[in-house]
Amino acid sequence: MPSSSMRGILSLVLGLSQVGLGLWLIVAPESFYATVPGVDETGPFNPHFVRDIGCAFFVAGGGLAWFALDRRARAAALAGAAFLSLHALMHIFDGLAGRESRTHLAHDLPLLIALAVAALWAAWPQNSNQLQENSMLKWFLRRRLDAFGRTYDYDVSYMREILDADPRALMAFNGVQSFAHYSRGVPKEVQLAAGLVSVMAEDCGPCTQLTIKMAEEAGVSPKVIEAIVVGRVASMSDDVVLAYRFAQAVLRHDPEADTLRAEIVRRWGERGLVSLAFAITAGRIFPTVKYAMGHGKACVRVQVGGKDLGLERQAA
Repeated sequence: MPSSSMRGILSLVLGLSQVGLGLWLIVAPESFYATVPGVDETGPFNPHFVRDIGCAFFVAGGGLAWFALDRRARAAALAGAAFLSLHALMHIFDGLAGRESRTHLAHDLPLLIALAVAALWAAWPQNSNQLQENSMLKWFLRRRLDAFGRTYDYDVSYMREILDADPRALMAFNGVQSFAHYSRGVPKEVQLAAGLVSVMAEDCGPCTQLTIKMAEEAGVSPKVIEAIVVGRVASMSDDVVLAYRFAQAVLRHDPEADTLRAEIVRRWGERGLVSLAFAITAGRIFPTVKYAMGHGKACVRVQVGGKDLGLERQAA
């Protein structure tokens, strides 16, 4: 029988046995306390405490049984094996400290150690790739991506590819979100102007539309968003115009950025300048990664408030 099949069967047997033990402790704690030899030597009967322990065994067993049925649940199985291992260690420590009789310890310890070793062997990855391929973290991240894509009608294919390559890479990439959303001391429409100019400079239609949807969600007026997208400076406030022109100057490496920067600092301070600098930079990161990952060929029609602006931008 292949090793993987043996591990699966063992995981199922261990899981069901521990689930059964947990149910016994939860449903009939008095029966367990009176039936299992040596339990009454550990202290006076406490039904609530016995049921608490039963919950731990039930969950640990459930994790092992789940893994037998779905190899993506390896993390749950490892957690169950860790509990059984710690349970055996506690018995050893109690015996060494004199809190448990040596006779009772000699009777129970072989079984407890065997259960712990068997559970660890069944749940432990056979090679370094299995932990990555079947990790609960990967399962959780994929569902977060799917939810994000549905919420914003955004193609997250390139993010899925990053996740498949290495979940830690996606977590690092997601760290850009906190960088992009840093906003201290500047109005939200000003932050948007800087970020949106940067995104549009990369000709990324999906990224542009995503930025617009998030701005609408944050309560920015559709009229303000539309003015930024189409470049209608006359319809912008002085603050938005300042951020709009500053972002353009920065992207062009235009010396005018120096004058605009001084005005930004005067109005919103150094933190405001940092906020706009982060918005401009973050606007270029996502399109660049998408293009590098081979997802730079889709076009979308840009909409604001459900209104088609007649602009079609290619993803970059």
